[in-house]
Amino acid sequence: MTNTFPEAEVRKESIKNGIYIGVIVLILNIVSVYMLVNVANFQMASIVSSGLFFVILIALAVYFSSLLRKVAGGFWSFSQALKHIFLMLAISVLISQFGSAVFNAINPEPQQIVFDKTINFTIETLESVGADDEMIDKQVAELEKTREELRSFSLGQTLKGVGITLIMYFVFSLILAAIFKRERPAFMSAVDNTDNSAHPWQDNN
Repeated sequence: MTNTFPEAEVRKESIKNGIYIGVIVLILNIVSVYMLVNVANFQMASIVSSGLFFVILIALAVYFSSLLRKVAGGFWSFSQALKHIFLMLAISVLISQFGSAVFNAINPEPQQIVFDKTINFTIETLESVGADDEMIDKQVAELEKTREELRSFSLGQTLKGVGITLIMYFVFSLILAAIFKRERPAFMSAVDNTDNSAHPWQDNN
């Protein structure tokens, strides 16, 4: 019996799970764009789709983090949990962000329609709360700038988006690591050491 942390196995599983999450998130992004293009009530649909997206993302992260801990043998320290959970989420970000950027570059029309609806919704919302024309023009200008950037694949903008998302996911990884860390009990480590010393010829790798 050994208490050696299975680093290679957990890293491999982190990469695999990250790919799974990235592909699922990419598909959800594409589906949500087409859903928003065709809905009549854009406001309600955007709220519902955003809420569902975050709920599903959190559920995926929690589920695959629990699978990682199982591969680790049920026990891992906070630093080990943080390292592999963040690796998993970082890979998912790379796949989903770059995949979405390529999709928008190849097929920009749906995203442009969504942005047009977003601009109209923003104007209506700001007018309803009594915002002045200067504030409305400023918000609309920002949205139009973003829309223009999405018309073609921009490596710089994509990397910027990935960087911002990675920072947020690192914070999320800290939370998940704190939740899923499980230190090996001292008595189990003592039993492991006793077994190893009793059989020094055993290969503990």
